[in-house]
Amino acid sequence: MDIKLKKDHGQVRVTLPDHRIIEVIRGRDVKPLGHDSIRSIIRKGIRSGSPPDIRTRKTAVIIPDDTRLWARGDLFVPCIVESLADLGVCLDQIKIIIALGTHGEISPDRFTELAGEFCRKNVEILNSANRDKDRLVHIGKTASGTELTVTKEAWEAHHIIIFGGILHHLIAGFGGGRKYILPGIAGYDAVQQNHSLALTREGLSRPGVAQAVLQGNPVNRDMEEGAALFLKDKTSCYAAVAANGEGQIFHAAVGDIHDTFREGCARLNHACCALIPGKGDFALISAGGFRTDTQLYQATKALFNAVNAVKPGGRILFVAGCAEGTGNPVFARALKEFRASPKSLGKKLASRFDMPAYVAFRVMEILGQYKVTLVSDLDEAQTRELGFGFTRNIDGYIQDLTGRGYIIPYGENILPVSRDNRPGASF
Repeated sequence: MDIKLKKDHGQVRVTLPDHRIIEVIRGRDVKPLGHDSIRSIIRKGIRSGSPPDIRTRKTAVIIPDDTRLWARGDLFVPCIVESLADLGVCLDQIKIIIALGTHGEISPDRFTELAGEFCRKNVEILNSANRDKDRLVHIGKTASGTELTVTKEAWEAHHIIIFGGILHHLIAGFGGGRKYILPGIAGYDAVQQNHSLALTREGLSRPGVAQAVLQGNPVNRDMEEGAALFLKDKTSCYAAVAANGEGQIFHAAVGDIHDTFREGCARLNHACCALIPGKGDFALISAGGFRTDTQLYQATKALFNAVNAVKPGGRILFVAGCAEGTGNPVFARALKEFRASPKSLGKKLASRFDMPAYVAFRVMEILGQYKVTLVSDLDEAQTRELGFGFTRNIDGYIQDLTGRGYIIPYGENILPVSRDNRPGASF
């Protein structure tokens, strides 16, 4: 079988005998929605979901940062703003807030990528506050002890519209919905307090913190409480999208944040949880190419999914362009400094949590159990320094594989699951 694994705007080609392949995992054959259909769903939902006095209300539209470009905010955020304008809302009553969480600020020259040219020219667009204490407001404390601060401009709004994708997430179970508030528009310290619930005091991964798990997940529970605190005296709605196994948007809906999020999670599981007969000896995976593999930090989502399809000690060929490098200096530094002693990093994170370092911790767990070779734009020295294997000879790598394995062309979107570990029951 000839296999094409996307890498940035190009692809890596490999050939493997059919009898060596257990399955090419793509998820269910769920047809994508056309852009016009998605626009229609959003416009209708915004009109029906807006309060009667929307014209007198300050409105904040919360959108993803550049790690969620696949949601196509450049196409669909203008639909939200135009729908509000059709309802008589003055554009100066609207603020678009980029939900950074703890990610770096987006420069204004990239706002078009996130919100479209119309919004860049006509609506005020702001990065969320993150570490800017002058723009943070303390609004309460969750049962788990998270002291929740949020971006001032969002707190001052009367009506909240969240736009963004739903996808499987390493610690939250699913990205989307309540996550655009905590961590999305929350302050840095609040985000670290929330995410620290992923670890025990001893620095071990806490049970229930995993992809596709909401019920019994302490991180998710804290996020839900944080969102409830923020939305308590506001009106709101969620314009959600979800991508199928090939990264194409197949689901769009607008409605109550909680209900729309849960419905989207169920639809995502149906489309992207791939039931497999058993674990393979190897997996050849791609993060999905441009929009999902521009930096290693984000591309690791594909790796976290793919390990579910491989036996411990098995081999993984991980294709990710990484045109922007590692994507996070803390993440990269942690991989380099602690790759020989991930337990030390776990203990450190238990007392002072840091999300990029935690992602590095989880990557190191994988690197300790599997033989992972990274094919990217990083050179050999960089690749090996980060703890990954390196090859210049893809054909030689393929010939050296033994046993049978899986091909996962869109690793970020596909979560392999075995028959005794279906995530649907975790709702």
